[in-house]
Amino acid sequence: MNNTIFQGSGLNGTDVDVFRLSLSEGVTSSPNVSYGDSAGFSSIYEAALIINEYYLWPIFAVGFPGNLASIVTIFRMRSVGSFTLYVVLLAIMDNCALLVKLIIYQLLRQKVNIGDTGCRAFIFLGTFCTTYANWILVLMAGERLIAVRFPLKIQKYLDYKKSIIWICVVGVLLFGAYTPILWFYSYESGSCTYPPDSMETVRYLHWSNLSLSAFIPFVCMSLFNVLIMRVIRQSFRLRNALRNVNSTPLTRRSSCHDVSTQRQIMLMLFTAAFVFVIFVFPLCALAVANVYVEHKAGTLSFELYYLCGQIAYVLFDSTHALNFYLYFLSARKFRHHFLRLTSCKSAKEKPITLSLQFRNQFNRMSLLTAGSTRPTAV
Repeated sequence: MNNTIFQGSGLNGTDVDVFRLSLSEGVTSSPNVSYGDSAGFSSIYEAALIINEYYLWPIFAVGFPGNLASIVTIFRMRSVGSFTLYVVLLAIMDNCALLVKLIIYQLLRQKVNIGDTGCRAFIFLGTFCTTYANWILVLMAGERLIAVRFPLKIQKYLDYKKSIIWICVVGVLLFGAYTPILWFYSYESGSCTYPPDSMETVRYLHWSNLSLSAFIPFVCMSLFNVLIMRVIRQSFRLRNALRNVNSTPLTRRSSCHDVSTQRQIMLMLFTAAFVFVIFVFPLCALAVANVYVEHKAGTLSFELYYLCGQIAYVLFDSTHALNFYLYFLSARKFRHHFLRLTSCKSAKEKPITLSLQFRNQFNRMSLLTAGSTRPTAV
C-alpha cells in the first residue's frame, strides 16, 4: 500500500481516499503497477475510476438543497420536542460532510497547494462531520426506542436539555478519537500523504474511522430498529387505552393529537434508519471480506473488488443526501408543511373550536358546579 491518503479523483493513487476508509490495505500490490493509470486495465477498472471521479456531484446536487429544505420545514412543524434539534443538526452535518468532500476533491484535482494545514483541516472536518451525522441518527433511534418503550415518561426522559447533553458528549468523544489527524497528515505533490514509517497509526485511523462511522452505527441502528418494531404495537395499544379512559372529549382530542405527532416522528426516523442500515451494509461487508481475502493488483478479482468498493462508498455517502426525501415520503405532517412552504401559503394556526355537544356538556357542568357551591362556615 502506498502512502498516499488522498489525491484528486482520476489521479495517481485513486485507490485510496481521504474520506473513504481505505479498502486497499489488504491488496497485494505489484511494484510496477500504477493504479491511477487506467491503461492496460479492463473496462471494469475504468468504470470504477469514472465513478470515483464524478459520483459526488449528483449526490451533492440532490442532498445539499434537500438538507436545507429539511431545516426550513422542520422549523415550521410544532410539538416535536427534541426531535427538531436532532433533525436540524443532522441536516447541517450532512451538508457539511458533502461540502467538505466536494471542496477537497476539486482542490486536489486542480493541484491547488493547500499545505499541511489544509490537508489536516479538510481530512478532520470531512471525517468528523461524516461520523457525527451517523451518530446523530443513532441518538435519534435511541430516543425513539425510549419513547415507545416508556410512553408515559416521554417528558421525563426526553427533553432539549438531555438531548443537548448527549449531543455534546458524542461530539467530544468523536473529536478526541480523530484528534491525531490534526498533526498526522501532510501535503506533498498534489496529494495528502502520511509518513511512510507510520503504518501502525494509519491502521489505527483506518479501523477507528471504519468502526465509528460504519460498524458501530450499523449495529446500533439495526438493534434499535428491531427493538422498536418489537415494542411499538404494545406502546400504541397502551396509548389508545389511556386515551379512551380520559373524561372529556377535549382531553381525548389532545391525546389523539399527541399520538399522531409521535407516529409521524416514528415514521420519519424509522424510514431514515432502515435506509441507513441497507446503504451501510455493503461497506461493512466489504471491509470484513478485505480482512480475509487478498487481491493481487492487475487481476480480475482486484478490479471487481475495487469496483464494488466504489459502489459501496457511493451508497455510504448517499446516506447524507436522502433524509429529506425519506421524510417527505414517509411523514404526512412533514410533507404537508413543506408543500405549504413551497406554495407560499401562510401557516395560520386554526383556533381550537369546541363542538356543540361539548359546549352544551361544558355549560351543564359549569351550572352544576356553580349551584353546588356553598359558603364555608367558620
